[in-house]
Amino acid sequence: MTFAPVQPVFRWWCLWLFLLGLTACTRTSAPEAYVVTGPPATRGEAQPPCLHAQLPGRQRVLLSPPAGGWSGAPQAVVVMNAFRGEVKIRHGARERCGVLQDARTLDSRFLSGMGTVLVPDKGNQRPIEVEFEPSPMPLWRPLVRLGEPASVQRQDTLRFALRVASVAVMLALVVSALLTFMSTRERAFLSYALGASLFALWMALLSGLWAYPRPWFALGELSLRLVGALPAVLSALTVRMLAYHAAPRALAGRVRRGADWLALCGLGLAAMIVLVPEHWLAVASLGSELGFYLLCLAMAGMALVTMWRGEPGGATALTCVAPFLGVGLMEVAMPERLASWKVEAMLLSGCWLALTASMALTLRLGSLRRQRDEMRVLAQTDALTGLPNRRAALEQLSAISVSARRSGQPAAVGFLDIDHFKDINDVHGHEVGDQVLRAFARILRSTFRGADYVARMGGEEFLVVLPGASPEQAKARIESLSPLLATIGHTLRLPELRVTLSAGVTGVEADDVEIGPLLQRADAAMYAAKRAGRERVVLSGQPQG
Repeated sequence: MTFAPVQPVFRWWCLWLFLLGLTACTRTSAPEAYVVTGPPATRGEAQPPCLHAQLPGRQRVLLSPPAGGWSGAPQAVVVMNAFRGEVKIRHGARERCGVLQDARTLDSRFLSGMGTVLVPDKGNQRPIEVEFEPSPMPLWRPLVRLGEPASVQRQDTLRFALRVASVAVMLALVVSALLTFMSTRERAFLSYALGASLFALWMALLSGLWAYPRPWFALGELSLRLVGALPAVLSALTVRMLAYHAAPRALAGRVRRGADWLALCGLGLAAMIVLVPEHWLAVASLGSELGFYLLCLAMAGMALVTMWRGEPGGATALTCVAPFLGVGLMEVAMPERLASWKVEAMLLSGCWLALTASMALTLRLGSLRRQRDEMRVLAQTDALTGLPNRRAALEQLSAISVSARRSGQPAAVGFLDIDHFKDINDVHGHEVGDQVLRAFARILRSTFRGADYVARMGGEEFLVVLPGASPEQAKARIESLSPLLATIGHTLRLPELRVTLSAGVTGVEADDVEIGPLLQRADAAMYAAKRAGRERVVLSGQPQG
């Protein structure tokens, strides 16, 4: 009844939204439904002037025409993996220059390298000249692509899409790891986020994406050194992670100490690559990459040993390094073929490693949570009877008491004690006493179900909490246990064994802010039942004759 005035307004809003949607659909279905944005161009694309003349030491590649000269068709030329300096493409009077570290200088038709389209005259015999700085990293050779413009552009777009996707996946994993760390406070995810961030930075530098749409940072020549140094850091972090995750148990200590030592060496090598004179850069870069391949091979061997021993973690470690082992094998067997797609191969391998490591961390988190839950259950469970123990009972009683006071619903608490339990132990032995306790717990579990809560408080004392029940109702239900208790002796094949209980019952009151007074009332009623002759249930505050 309270919301009746709102209903007409709500109906009018629904009608208005329906009419608005119908109008929008009618407009978009009309032939003139389109949108035009942007002003017309007033000038052509400005080409930056070339910075270099024909300097000594620069590599100069001549792309010769076919027999009979150029066909007169447009020719696309793209230079990739030139990690420093300016790239120049020239034919006759036509010249185009650009720097891969600054996308503003590049031809916008080509995204993964410095490229342009030339149209040599038909029959012209002059070669197309390509000039760039030599690579200071021996295993990262510049790539020159020549061909029909549409075909070259399609391949260039594919390369660019792979590079963008790789960096995007890595950044998504970084964000995911940080969010997981903030929710779980697991330091492993923070370490993973740091490693993945460095991997994303290396990917951006290697692929040239850090220069789109303009350079993110003014790194200059430092970008080249970071391309060589970051793999050493990443190798150190990767080896340490895999060693801690997949080392055989028998060798775990030595393997982890060795991984820590190799991690320090990797960090030292990275610092050396950043600081050494330029003529040492080639040696340092070569050692870093070859060392990484050897470490991957060692990690694969360790993973196989772990798998052979039937221990966990080996399959994950082998899966992580498998793509890099494939790249290393191609570097040895077919370096020319690898050079054409090496950047993309390394980026995809890095994404695979990061995804697999993220999955392993997530599984590890799940395993830790299961172990934590199991330990919590064990810490809150009585080993003999399988019932919740005193610690768990107090927590549950506090929660039920708060809920009952807030909702105004009744709740009853019963304190149960097995009569003459010491005599049972003295006459029949402690083993029979344990069997009596387990049988008593089974009867409680079968009698009290649903929202009712049963726990062992210690010794022969048990607690029963009945949400929604008054003390009188709880008293009647506890009294109904007597016929069931009488069967324990027969079940244990001890006809002379007689099991009875004394219990005290109280209800949750409005001023029971703490559970201490509540338990004291139930306990006092239970002792009143003992004094009155045992084998009975007494309500708190009930006068005893």
